[in-house]
Amino acid sequence: MDPPSPTGGAGVKRTRRGGARARRVAGLAGLAGLIAASLLVVAGAQSGLDVLVPSAKLRYPGWLHGPLEPLDVAVSNDGLAWLLLALCASYALVLAAGTELPRKPTLGAIAALHLLYVLAPPLLSSDVFGYVDLGRLGAVHGIDPYSPADTPLPADEVYAYRRWGTDLPAPYGPLFVAAMYPLGLLGVPGALWAIKALLGAASLGVVALVHRAAERAGRDPLAAAAFVGLNPILLMWGVGGAHNDFFFVLLLMVAVTTQSERVGGAALAAGAAVKASAGLPLVLMLAGARSRRAAVTGVLAAGAAVLVLSAAIFGTDVLRIASTLRDQQDDVAIFSFPNQLGDWLGFGGITDGIRLVSVALLVGGLAWMLAQVARRRLDWVAAAGWATALLLVTTAWLLPWYLVWLLPLA
Repeated sequence: MDPPSPTGGAGVKRTRRGGARARRVAGLAGLAGLIAASLLVVAGAQSGLDVLVPSAKLRYPGWLHGPLEPLDVAVSNDGLAWLLLALCASYALVLAAGTELPRKPTLGAIAALHLLYVLAPPLLSSDVFGYVDLGRLGAVHGIDPYSPADTPLPADEVYAYRRWGTDLPAPYGPLFVAAMYPLGLLGVPGALWAIKALLGAASLGVVALVHRAAERAGRDPLAAAAFVGLNPILLMWGVGGAHNDFFFVLLLMVAVTTQSERVGGAALAAGAAVKASAGLPLVLMLAGARSRRAAVTGVLAAGAAVLVLSAAIFGTDVLRIASTLRDQQDDVAIFSFPNQLGDWLGFGGITDGIRLVSVALLVGGLAWMLAQVARRRLDWVAAAGWATALLLVTTAWLLPWYLVWLLPLA
């Protein structure tokens, strides 16, 4: 056998340095691409493209444009499609950089992009005006948001910016609805921008907790933060669209990162009082807690506080949320996996059979994971991630920003 070349080690080192340099350059290019494409998306929103700002379809006053109104660049639907591709390609470059991402530019890009999308008009959805409506119903008009669907409603400015009528009874948890009351007193413009600011801060809080969780797990915390905080769907649909999912995901990440299972149980119980989707990780956490007594104590304490708050503000009307959530299970989103499967099979969309199989897969998968967690064969956080992924695959009602539920766990 020939002896190794004395220069072989140096060659390997040069190759590795070259690969690391290439990944670093790719990461910087990805960060620059995300910022440039996002600026053009926000500029296109200022120009009045209906698909970008659906709440501006009837009227587009200055307060709805927001502080970035001067960034007015005409963007067509085709142009928007290319910008979305650019965002995805740039995000892929960031992910490809891996551990070679430069720290300060990456954290700066996460913060800058969050600020940009917070200051943008509400993108791709008018749901945020539904939140404003809930606050104004209770605080301004004295109408319980959990009132029956046929409740007569007064005229209100907010309805000019919604794509559909008022959701009664409210489909959200009492903790979130109660939080909207003081914001409803700010007027429609004030409430809109207050909600956007709060949700942007909640998203950054999620990213910070992901960074902490990755650090504790011995993984690269910066790569993990970039994976979540620079995701185009999280930025455009989540932060730009101002969806309340960030509130319960923030509470979920508190439960993931806290050293106290009592605090974790309380956080997830509060999350379920914001949006019912938090109920899934709550059950898994209770099954996998090291001290179930501590976790249950936290759940009961937070649950009792929510019950007192709900009774004081909404009375027994809050119980209507159960029927609202049940009715929502009949809704179908065009691009949900079960509906697409029905289309691919030639049925024109979801069928009763496909819905039944989807529910069976979800229930069976959750039962198996719950059993594994209870037997200490699977960590509850990992199980929550897989369970959330299974839920997104099997639900008939799937919207883009629901990816926010999964990203931090992934």
